[in-house]
Amino acid sequence: MKRSFLLISVLCLLISNTSFTSVQAQTISANINNNTTNVSTVLTSSANTSDKNSDSIDNKETDKNTSPNTDKITNTTANQKNLLPLNIGDKPSINSKSAVVMEASTGAILYAKNMHDKHFPASITKILTTLVALENSSPGEVVTFSKNAIYDVDLDSSRIGIDVGEKLTMEQSLYAVMLESANEVAYGVAEHVAGSVPAFTALMNKTAKNLGCVDSNFVNPHGLPDENHYTSAYDMALISRAAINNESFRKITGTKTYAIPPTNIQSETRYLANHHKMVKGSISYDGVIGGKTGYTSKAKYTLVTFAKRNGMTLISVIMCCDSITDEYADTKALLNYGFENYSLYNISQEIGPNNGDTDTMFTKYAPLFSRKTSSLKLSTEGSVVLPKGISFSKAEKNISYEPVSELKDGSNVIGSMNYTYKNIFVGYADILYNKASSPYELNNTFIPETPKTIVTKGVQMPSDTDNNHRLRLIIISIIVIVILISVTCYLLFVELPYRKRRNAYTKKKRNGNHHKNNF
Repeated sequence: MKRSFLLISVLCLLISNTSFTSVQAQTISANINNNTTNVSTVLTSSANTSDKNSDSIDNKETDKNTSPNTDKITNTTANQKNLLPLNIGDKPSINSKSAVVMEASTGAILYAKNMHDKHFPASITKILTTLVALENSSPGEVVTFSKNAIYDVDLDSSRIGIDVGEKLTMEQSLYAVMLESANEVAYGVAEHVAGSVPAFTALMNKTAKNLGCVDSNFVNPHGLPDENHYTSAYDMALISRAAINNESFRKITGTKTYAIPPTNIQSETRYLANHHKMVKGSISYDGVIGGKTGYTSKAKYTLVTFAKRNGMTLISVIMCCDSITDEYADTKALLNYGFENYSLYNISQEIGPNNGDTDTMFTKYAPLFSRKTSSLKLSTEGSVVLPKGISFSKAEKNISYEPVSELKDGSNVIGSMNYTYKNIFVGYADILYNKASSPYELNNTFIPETPKTIVTKGVQMPSDTDNNHRLRLIIISIIVIVILISVTCYLLFVELPYRKRRNAYTKKKRNGNHHKNNF
């Protein structure tokens, strides 16, 4: 009987090894359906003397706007280790009171100085204004400028001379906002998108919160001084990261000049020029792809700059700087520090089978992410940023799942593969579930598809249709054989010996009774 059980166990083990089973995948399914898992926090993103207001504010501001509200603006530092900068090598010495360098694809902080101190942002506010407008309108929509848009904005501030009732497309308006820092245009855009400035700033604050901002409050779309309008270098980096990952924004911010043709009121073409000195080329910097300037006498100089080298995009944020010379010198120093000390790794390429990573989802012998038929995929856009000289293998990995209330057609983000280095967040890749690719779907429940091949180390069986049917028949045949062998073993080693012993006992008992009767 022991031999029978041993044989059955061995055969069952062989069958289980030829088919794909994934407890982890079932766990993901359960997490999606029950929404019981926690969302892992992963992310933790030419001003000159002639530029007026917002980019070069005049000195006519009233006393009520001379300083931030001290009850609302306090200098704090987030006590979250995944938000800490790596800060390796020789750190740059900068003059600005607050600054951040963030890697755009990962959101990792490479350098920070007082990154959670709250300051007036001035015209870098318009990065968020443009992002919200892009997400809530289309380029061809016509913006008609109201009397409030023209006259509720300081007439001496940055403007392009829009008149009441004049019409621009949304695309033209956003170029005016980003390149010329036109405050009346920002006001008109806000009214067009949300109906009013307060409604639009509610959208701005909602967007900022969703991006992870913790130090911000916005009360206008242009950045003119208000004691309740403030942000931090860290929050501006988060906002800028979301913006630069928007294709339309990336095109606008990198444009040197733009022309608005005659309108229903203006008979001449308006020519716009980017104020960012690195973008327009008056200050040379290799790899710069965009940016936004800002200045008020209370905010001082603020500057956001985007630069890309060797596939890595960096975001530099400067706040509360005393001069144009210092803000650009600081920006250069920060970007150089990032490019010279860090390298970017693509996660899907680094953990691929050709690189010898056997710790793939979900098993060593049937890696789910590498199967062409799998509904689960690892995003090919996920990246990790590490100090130069540190190999990808040094980063520590953990996997988190996100609750999904409804699976839509196409790719769904159901989790992420997160990486840290020395307990500091350095990047992630989304785990995607493709609803369309799975033949098993009922009430938002998915079951990993049975593999079309038996995957072993270094060997892969053909995956055509005929072989699939043949493989299924073989598996079914093995199961039938196991059942037959089990029954046979039971009969030979259990049932037959039992019957022999029973018959012998019965015969012996019958003979004993016969002798007793004779006696």
